[in-house]
Amino acid sequence: HDISICRMKGKHEAECRNFVKVLLVRNESLLFVCGTNAFNPVCANYSMDTLEPVGDNISGMARCPYDPKHANVALFTGQWWHCQCHSGQGVPSPADTPCPAGGMLFTATVTDFLAIDAVIYRSLGDSPTLRTVKHDSKWFKEPYFVHAVEWRSHVYFFFREIAMEFNYLEKVVVSRVARVCKNDMGGSQRVLEKQWTSFLKARLNCSVPGDSHFYFNVIQAVTDILELDGRPVVLAVFSTPTNSIPGSAVCAFDMTQVAAVFEGRFREQKSPESIWTPVPEDMVPKPRPGCCASPGMRYNSSSAFPDEILNFVKTHPLMDEAVPALGNAPWILRTMTRYQLRRIAVDTAAGPWGNHTVVFLGSSTGTVLKFLILPNATRSAAPAAPGSQSVFLEEFETYQPGRCGRDTEDERRLLGLELDKAAGSLLLAFPPCVARVPVARCQQHSGCMKNCLGSRDPYCGWTPEGSCIFLEPSPRVTFEQDIAGGSTSHLGECEGLVTESFVDEPDGLVSVNLLVISSVAAFVIGAVISGFSVCWFIGHRDRKELARRKDKETILAHSESVVSVSRLGERRARGALLAPLMPNGWPKELGKVAQHDLDSGVLPTPEQTPLQQKRCPGALQNCTWEQSHNIINAALRDPGGSGPAGAGRGHGGSGRPPRGIPLACHALLHPPAGARRPPRSSYGDFGGTPHPSPERRRVVSAPSGEGRDFTEGPPWHPEQLNFNANNGTGRPGAHLKRNHTFNSGEAAAGGYGRHRAARAPGTPRPLTDLQHLLRYGVERTPSGK
Repeated sequence: HDISICRMKGKHEAECRNFVKVLLVRNESLLFVCGTNAFNPVCANYSMDTLEPVGDNISGMARCPYDPKHANVALFTGQWWHCQCHSGQGVPSPADTPCPAGGMLFTATVTDFLAIDAVIYRSLGDSPTLRTVKHDSKWFKEPYFVHAVEWRSHVYFFFREIAMEFNYLEKVVVSRVARVCKNDMGGSQRVLEKQWTSFLKARLNCSVPGDSHFYFNVIQAVTDILELDGRPVVLAVFSTPTNSIPGSAVCAFDMTQVAAVFEGRFREQKSPESIWTPVPEDMVPKPRPGCCASPGMRYNSSSAFPDEILNFVKTHPLMDEAVPALGNAPWILRTMTRYQLRRIAVDTAAGPWGNHTVVFLGSSTGTVLKFLILPNATRSAAPAAPGSQSVFLEEFETYQPGRCGRDTEDERRLLGLELDKAAGSLLLAFPPCVARVPVARCQQHSGCMKNCLGSRDPYCGWTPEGSCIFLEPSPRVTFEQDIAGGSTSHLGECEGLVTESFVDEPDGLVSVNLLVISSVAAFVIGAVISGFSVCWFIGHRDRKELARRKDKETILAHSESVVSVSRLGERRARGALLAPLMPNGWPKELGKVAQHDLDSGVLPTPEQTPLQQKRCPGALQNCTWEQSHNIINAALRDPGGSGPAGAGRGHGGSGRPPRGIPLACHALLHPPAGARRPPRSSYGDFGGTPHPSPERRRVVSAPSGEGRDFTEGPPWHPEQLNFNANNGTGRPGAHLKRNHTFNSGEAAAGGYGRHRAARAPGTPRPLTDLQHLLRYGVERTPSGK
């Protein structure tokens, strides 16, 4: 049922499961467990002996996040100290006595489905529930909680958030530590009711010193409070933002210095546009805001604080000073690596006598780095060089794809790192599996005393038998170590060593020589392939161009024809068709030429000389008129053909018909009576560029009717041709929309059109010269006529 409701909220089925986010030991017999429960968090108690649920479930709101990807921290307090806030000092006095905590649960998480309301929350136990102020960016601005520790009378929360004091730099992420009093009872009914009255926060400074500090602002992991050289210390892992130089650092913070910062000056922003400045000391009310009220004080409960103190705490949660790191520099520093450090585990009692501190760091890719913390590293007063307080011991891979699953970035992501001191191993949690690896690999140095001692590993020792072994606590065997890092040059060199790892070596490592050879070979092969490709492309283009030229030559070789003519079959004889048009017996020779030139075996095919087909006029059925003039045009284009005899009928008096006589479908018409035109004696009279003129904008239609005798006179009077093409009036055959002109670009002989004398009856009609009508083709009026 919960899964179906979760799916209805728009979540994937993989997210709608129960992910355990809180697992705490509540007392000697109970475990406290909280899970997301398909985006409906629930908490329950379980018996440590039988792992059976004890009692009823309780709501997980403000105790467990809704989304498994959201961060959260939780802890049960054990004891607290009654703090006397006298003289501005928050240090517990020897007279303070511990009291039972009552099993209070402190959590830091989000309280809503959309993860907007971040909260530090106290519940369970005998004290009232308290929370931080809701939706106040001065308290929280998109926090990511990392860890929580209990120290004396406070609970400290380590987290990162967007710094409001740097809002003029847009979004700047900084690391913080916040604290609340364990015995806080909330404010009055007027101010901070059921909210913390002791919440304060300060910045953590983990940076490389210099003229301009290089900050590691993104806190990733924090240890519990460790006892190092007699001082309460926490070690924290920091990294750079994703848009910065990749790097990680480990800084140590003394809890006494952390507490001292919360006794310093406050920082405030007087207006939304102003910068943050320190609050003058005389402006801070008394008793000091943020102190824990206790019996014996003027105010024995936080709910009794004056409104002035409560309002100041509500509007001034940020401290002015940052918490400095021990030594004012990182203890461990790693930059320009292919990974960033994410998890930390510390063994403060390493070695056979438990007098060394070893730090294990887990990276984002599952790699583990091991460092030795030098003695007295916490007592360095002057700023030390970054990384000078530690010694790098070894680095090894822990993720095994053969056992865990796929070797992908998400699968190798390290979720948790814990030290199993009793078993001498590390436990690493990955998304698909949990791995256990030993804390040391002393067998790698077997057979070589120099390597065994030079490793400076407190877990390893050299025995008189000539082997490097793992040392159990309080060993009974004789061994030799060199943790201080003395000289091992007198031990000689190690030869013939065979080393092995407990995990398979990664396959991604290749030698430099193989990489260079592979790169050169890839370049050469690519160049050869590119050259062949270019040559083939150029040759293919040349072959296509050559074939195109051959096709053109083949077309021009066949009588310079520009049209294709098919056989007419059983249609009307060509001589009979052309006889009425050609005077003085020319059709006989023309018929011979036409028969020769129209041989379908020598004419070019339509594929060689494609030509858009012309539509046949509606009045000329079967296109007989157009086919006839195609035949005439093809015959007259033969330069070697002979024309009819007689002067004046050939170009320049050559006695043969001129080439390219423009014949139209309307060639049977007589010129208008009395029309005078200047004679044209050469080809030059017909220019290639048309000259628009109203005299030339004439439209003449072809005679209609199939099988008409062309020797007869026209069915209309030639004077009917005198019409205005613009208005379309007086035009015979106006129903025809087509004009046929052949070789209009060539000149027409001037001899045609000069013989305008009357003909004797029965003689063939001379060709009618309609060049002044058809010279530049037909132009239609806007109305389509």
